[in-house]
Amino acid sequence: MKRTILILIAMVSLIISVNSAYSESAEGAKNQIIGKFLAVTGGKIIESRNIGDLEETVIERTLPNGKKKKEIFYSTENYLIYGSILDADMRNLTQERLDEIDRIDFSTLPLNDAIAIKKGNGSKKLAMFTDVDCSFCRRAHEALSSMNDYILYVFLYPLDFHPKAKEKSIRVLCSEDKAKALDDAKHDRPISSDRCKQGEEMLAKHILTGTVLELTGTPLFILEDGKKMEGFNKPLIESYLLEKKHGGQ
Repeated sequence: MKRTILILIAMVSLIISVNSAYSESAEGAKNQIIGKFLAVTGGKIIESRNIGDLEETVIERTLPNGKKKKEIFYSTENYLIYGSILDADMRNLTQERLDEIDRIDFSTLPLNDAIAIKKGNGSKKLAMFTDVDCSFCRRAHEALSSMNDYILYVFLYPLDFHPKAKEKSIRVLCSEDKAKALDDAKHDRPISSDRCKQGEEMLAKHILTGTVLELTGTPLFILEDGKKMEGFNKPLIESYLLEKKHGGQ
């Protein structure tokens, strides 16, 4: 494989050898080894392509909790390899491919249903799925308040193990000033508005959006280029915002 370093990272956990009797051709062997793997583990092929001497196959499997997960496998005539490929410049091609597959078309998000928070010139856009009682979400909320030049579209996604989060979320969405009410909820201050039908319906839309995106936890960020960021990584968010500002100069 030209100029490519195949590194089986410590996470590599699976190498399956196939009897040479299956190897009528290189392409046929690759297809058969993937088929044999799927017969044992379940799942379906999303797409497949050649990477030098390897066949790259994207597989989607359903986890025990019902969530779907996409994984990348590489195969030769005799082996199925689960791990990461790095090129000669040490770029993790596997992770880049996963990021590409996992991207979301930002324009398809129902932004009109979200709580829009604008800071500065609003030149950068990002969406955030948050639980008002989630500690990591609160850290993200606090950190973002000190950053500038963005529009944050907030979708409320109360988690089952935060029993008061749903009621708080409804009342936030019933508020005339939703951004202020959200800030109050994040700081455990009283929310001035009462529960209302409109808030219940709006929260149902927020939850449905998260469900369609197969959200498994909060916070989840979706950047304007479609990249998903699970959890809160302050340096990455700061870098994203600064990159936009510099690019516009």
